[in-house]
Amino acid sequence: MSTEGPIGNRYEIMIEEQTHPWGRSTISTPEIRTLGRLPDDCAVVAVDLSDGSERELDESDVHELPPLEPGKDIAKRMNFKRGS
Repeated sequence: MSTEGPIGNRYEIMIEEQTHPWGRSTISTPEIRTLGRLPDDCAVVAVDLSDGSERELDESDVHELPPLEPGKDIAKRMNFKRGS
């Protein structure tokens, strides 16, 4: 699976505390699982880092990513992890 779109890696996604480059503004639950090397049969949980809330994602969910901005610190607001 290619993670690079026509504009290059302008996005990053955090999966289990690891940052991964991504080339599109959206990422699906199966793509999160593949990129984070999570088992195919495990649930994917979105963790909102601002308030600590967690939500298990459906297979059809698509998450929107904010673009990286040159010269600015990366603000991580969401982490994805394997569920039970």
